[in-house]
Amino acid sequence: MLTPAAQYLTYAEAVALYQQLRQADIDALVKTCGPPTFPFGEGMYYQLLIEQADASAAQATVEAFERQRATPPAPRCPRCGAPEPMAVPRPAWWKRVFYAGTALHKCPRCGAEFPL
Repeated sequence: MLTPAAQYLTYAEAVALYQQLRQADIDALVKTCGPPTFPFGEGMYYQLLIEQADASAAQATVEAFERQRATPPAPRCPRCGAPEPMAVPRPAWWKRVFYAGTALHKCPRCGAEFPL
């Protein structure tokens, strides 16, 4: 009998988890789930189904994937890819208006300014 291992994944996340389970020699099935796309299409999310006998073997892989999925990636500069951009302490008034609701950051390597 098939049991859900993970639900409400994007397509990229479902493929990544499927490949991790295949490397651990666990067969999985990817299906759509969730609300349908407009109009009357397939579900907009995906789920992975595994055999109930393989659930205990897949538990560690799925839990590690969920922890990695829940951890946001560290911010990087979109221009040069440098890690840890610095927040601009006091941007000009027009930048505060233009970027309202976000925090303006500046790259220490290339000097690019971008919102996060």
